[in-house]
Amino acid sequence: MSLTFHVVSDKKAAMKTRLIIAVAALLSFLSITAEAGQIVGKIQVLDGPTPFIRFVQTSVSDVTNFKSAQFLIFPKTGSATRPIKVRYARSYLEARGYFNPQTGELTIPVFGLYAGRPNRVKITLGFSGRFDRLQGFGLAITTPPYDGGTYSNPTIIQSRLPGTTLSYDFILLKNYSDPITPIIIDTDAEIRWIGTAGLGAQNCILFDNAFYVGELGGTSLLRTEFDGVTTPVADYSAIGVTGFHHNIDPGREGMILDVDTVDQTESVNLEVDAAGNVLRTWKLADIISAAMIAGGDDPSLFVFPAPNDWFHNNACTYRSSDNSLIVSSRENFVIALDYDSGNIKWILGDPTKHWFEFPSLRAFSLTLGPNTLPPIGQHAVSVPGDQLLLFDDGAGSNFQEPPGETRDYSAPRKYQIDLASFQATEIWNYLPDPSVYSPFCSSVYEDAPDNFLIDYTLGGPFIYTGLVGLDSLGNVAFNYQYEEQDFCGTAWNAIQIHWEDVKLE
Repeated sequence: MSLTFHVVSDKKAAMKTRLIIAVAALLSFLSITAEAGQIVGKIQVLDGPTPFIRFVQTSVSDVTNFKSAQFLIFPKTGSATRPIKVRYARSYLEARGYFNPQTGELTIPVFGLYAGRPNRVKITLGFSGRFDRLQGFGLAITTPPYDGGTYSNPTIIQSRLPGTTLSYDFILLKNYSDPITPIIIDTDAEIRWIGTAGLGAQNCILFDNAFYVGELGGTSLLRTEFDGVTTPVADYSAIGVTGFHHNIDPGREGMILDVDTVDQTESVNLEVDAAGNVLRTWKLADIISAAMIAGGDDPSLFVFPAPNDWFHNNACTYRSSDNSLIVSSRENFVIALDYDSGNIKWILGDPTKHWFEFPSLRAFSLTLGPNTLPPIGQHAVSVPGDQLLLFDDGAGSNFQEPPGETRDYSAPRKYQIDLASFQATEIWNYLPDPSVYSPFCSSVYEDAPDNFLIDYTLGGPFIYTGLVGLDSLGNVAFNYQYEEQDFCGTAWNAIQIHWEDVKLE
């Protein structure tokens, strides 16, 4: 049966109905074991809060057996990306007020649309009964253009190669130069979503099928749904938090916030759940001070109160194999703690820095394997395949003296951590020719094995923000450069996300 798309165009005006399509014109598209009679009512498309979101409204006559709604956005012609596919369970739609169980009125939020062009969209409704039934129809939704400045106009060093075996198609850019955090682009460098909370912030995560963002200059954690609705989750000022900084990373049960407090600058982490409840707290000043005292050293020579940025925590990750919290201290090292007790397990860092002068800390230092360089000023720690991956910026310390080595290039690196031999061995790095120096910020994350996304936030240095994708064969799948704004503000960090099979229950 051929696919017929019906055009719905809308303008960047206040939300209102654009087009009503009779169901009879749609039944030619898809009807699988459908019972006789009308199941889907009239269809209309309403504006969303941004050009990338629209609301498809209809109604179902079989209210009792309606169980799900799904949308599929096909990629633009010639794109190697996969369609965006999202399935809403009836329970989700009812809870969000998108399905009325008395009248059968149904609203389907469609997000991830291209701006300024017709979008081919397929809607499929599911019904239960003696036999599961599907009712579907196609739409062409034309959205208004969107001017995202540099985000809409990157320099294409290399467009996505059609033959690359890339495992991901969508990227979350954590930006603070514009109040549209987060920005979602696809691997063609097309903008597919922008934040609606009115915030520019670098600390952001996709968690529990929503975006969590720390309030810029405040102490409130916000949650933005894919449909653009933002709600406050929690405020942490009552426990001494004075602000958010850097990342929000996945923890063991929840997400880990990097916070400043009245006592400490950039050395406290909170793990919170989806509702914002604090599950546990790590105070690196207390943890490291206790270890230094136990080892016979004076922590006042290394650990300092606020506003001194002695630690500069910029990322965390959970290592499940040994129940560790791994923390990146840009000023000093990568440090691993027992997730529950907080006791130090090991340290990996430049031995020419100040921390190595203390025997109490040196005792935790991993030895370096053959052909292994220590990370310097690193960011974006993670543990794909139980191995330590990070972006090695190569810039020495700003606060601690001596500051250690400074290199003239940056490199994503991966280490094998062998606790039996207490050794870290470098097993992978990426060194393009010519090399790239990005002395601050930046990130690297691995999706499927050997599918990497690299963000050179201050490439050049201080000239551009560069996004490079590597596929499993080592090919450069794409290479895009953006205007560097507000220091690290364009995309201080970038990570892969998956919108090709989202299920909202």
